[in-house]
Amino acid sequence: MTRSFSLKARAAFIYIAATSIIIIGVTPIFVGMLAERFALDLSHQGWVISVEMFGIILGTLLSPSLDRLLGSARLCLLAASVALAFNLITAHTTQLPVLFGSRLLCGVGAGLLYTCAISALGRMPDQDRSYGALLFLQTAVFSAFAAGLPQLVEHVGAATGIYALGGWFLLNALVSRLLPTRLSGSAVSSEPDSVLSHGAGSVGLCALIGMLFLQLSIYSIWGFLDGIAQQAGITATDVGWAFGLGLLGGLPGSALPGLFGRRLKRGAMIFLGSLLVALSVALLADGVRNASDLALAVFLMNFGWTLALTYYMSIIVTHDPQGRLSPLIGVTQVAAAALAPALVAFALPWTGQGVIFMASFAAVAAGGVVQLFAVRIQRRHYQRSDIGRVG
Repeated sequence: MTRSFSLKARAAFIYIAATSIIIIGVTPIFVGMLAERFALDLSHQGWVISVEMFGIILGTLLSPSLDRLLGSARLCLLAASVALAFNLITAHTTQLPVLFGSRLLCGVGAGLLYTCAISALGRMPDQDRSYGALLFLQTAVFSAFAAGLPQLVEHVGAATGIYALGGWFLLNALVSRLLPTRLSGSAVSSEPDSVLSHGAGSVGLCALIGMLFLQLSIYSIWGFLDGIAQQAGITATDVGWAFGLGLLGGLPGSALPGLFGRRLKRGAMIFLGSLLVALSVALLADGVRNASDLALAVFLMNFGWTLALTYYMSIIVTHDPQGRLSPLIGVTQVAAAALAPALVAFALPWTGQGVIFMASFAAVAAGGVVQLFAVRIQRRHYQRSDIGRVG
């Protein structure tokens, strides 16, 4: 395989990974659109989110075996076709059971696409830049689509908005034509990262757990933001504008790792990102009074989210000597996206809206504690390595 073909495959995988989970970027807006159509309360909205996220989890679990069976190109084409078909069904159904079923299968297709692409990027060299480019493109796409979707729905209708969501999967099917049928040894990095020679697997495990808590923090609040904003009297159009602007916070958050890579201390960047997420939760808990307040909170959340997430992913793949943790990146991310709104939705009838903010803040704080353990483990490991070299 030539270098140019490898670069083309890398670019295709980055695009597929960035756009296959487009639903996550517009979850509050999309759920708000469904809530109006099906008269869903906050609790039912949480279950709609969870059904699709559980579908994504199922897709991530099936992806490795299907990838070996079908190859990357065929798997991506099949998964994109499934997601496209059931988005069209969503656009035309008026029955709640069909809605749940179609969103579940849309999630399966998205999970297959995302895990196939994210795993391939993890096996290719220069993962820091790949993940940075992925999150940068993802942020730009999410921001533009979040800003445009409410306008499209308002002027053309909800069905057209769902068609637009399906259009991303049509593009994924076309991009899958750029992929090799199977990733050969020349397409992936056959040699471990230099860090692996002196990295500790326990550090990678701590990073995986920390990433889980970060995702739990985000998704405990993310899908409910539209309802929170509308309860504050912010119109749907202003919510879309606020999300479009706020999602731009992910651009600098992902650009820093892409530009500076390991020249910035990973642990420090994770702590900074987690702190920004906690600050955004505090602002939301204090109450948003207008679209500007919402945009600021979402901006800080996405800045911190993408910054911490990129370095979490980098730590995992560079402290994974046996290759067991890297395939779990996608599963962990979508599992958190499914679990968090389900737990919050379950608790809402008894606890009220405050549980959204409490759960989000507690999760990001727990991730910080886990990262402190990782730092201690890493320091102890390097001290032992230095003693061994001296001896």
